[in-house]
Amino acid sequence: MILWIKKYYFQLQIKVLLFLKPAVFFDRLNQLAWYKNTLQHWVDDQHFTTQHKVLEVGCSTGILTAYITQSCGIVNGVDYSSNMIDLARINHRDIDFSVADVLDIPFENKAFDYVIAASLLNIVSDKNKAISELSRVCKKGGTVSILVPSADFNDADLCALQTSLNHLGFSATAMDAWHNLAPKMATDDIFQLFKQVGLTEISSQYYLQGMVIAVSAVKS
Repeated sequence: MILWIKKYYFQLQIKVLLFLKPAVFFDRLNQLAWYKNTLQHWVDDQHFTTQHKVLEVGCSTGILTAYITQSCGIVNGVDYSSNMIDLARINHRDIDFSVADVLDIPFENKAFDYVIAASLLNIVSDKNKAISELSRVCKKGGTVSILVPSADFNDADLCALQTSLNHLGFSATAMDAWHNLAPKMATDDIFQLFKQVGLTEISSQYYLQGMVIAVSAVKS
């Protein structure tokens, strides 16, 4: 009974934060070990160097953007939410953050070596336009990489994942909410979107025991 009451409390807390202070919720989500470690693993697999110029689209409150700066020369972060960007600028004053829509990224063509977006493509209505914009600002020979919840991941998979992680409390409830509320995408659909804008050498990688999938490709 006590565990059930705690779970209900955390569910209520998440709903209130999402409704009243979404920037605070996403800042907290980005600091949860399972989410933070997944994003950092994905970024590490990109093999950034100090010679690379990177754009993170949908950067939220800038926690991952700040992590990227440890290995890259120039990093920019953009997000549609001005509240997210305000918090990002407060917490990471040495990084260039801008309010921007993925459907109209305010940078010139071929401006970045890497263009990445986590948990963004799955919530955008015009996915073709979003991928087109991500590709447009990527240099020839550069990489576009996105990470989204996987459509192949089901309730049984979630139970197995949480058991293996021994998850409890707010962290487990946040994972439940993300699994049940965040739109998911199928690998084949993402590949097709990438192909439509001319991206090549498309590859995929699963993280968090299959809960999320990253798809990366080269700008020809």
